[in-house]
Amino acid sequence: AEIACKIEAARMLTLNAARRKENGLSFAKEAAMAKSFASEVASETTSRCVQWMGGVGFTKDLPQEKFFRDSMIGQIYEGTTLVQLTTIAKFLKKEYAA
Repeated sequence: AEIACKIEAARMLTLNAARRKENGLSFAKEAAMAKSFASEVASETTSRCVQWMGGVGFTKDLPQEKFFRDSMIGQIYEGTTLVQLTTIAKFLKKEYAA
C-alpha cells in the first residue's frame, strides 16, 4: 500500500508538470520535482520487489532484476537526482525570497 501511494504521488507530480506545460505556464520546478521523486520511487519499488522475491530476484530469469538495473540508471539519466534537487532549491529560493 505504501508503494502504491508513492507511485500515485509520482504520477500526479508528472501530470501536474505536463498540465502546466500544456497551459503555457512555467514548469521547470514541477518537472524537476516529478523526475526526482519518480526516480526515487522507482528505485525503492524495484529494490523492494527484488527483496520480496528473495535470491530469485537477482537472477536474470525474471524481469525484476532488469527493472532494478533500469531504475538505478534512471537516477543518473536525464540529470542526477542531486541536480534535480538543486534545480528545485533554486526555484524555491526565488519563490520565497520575494
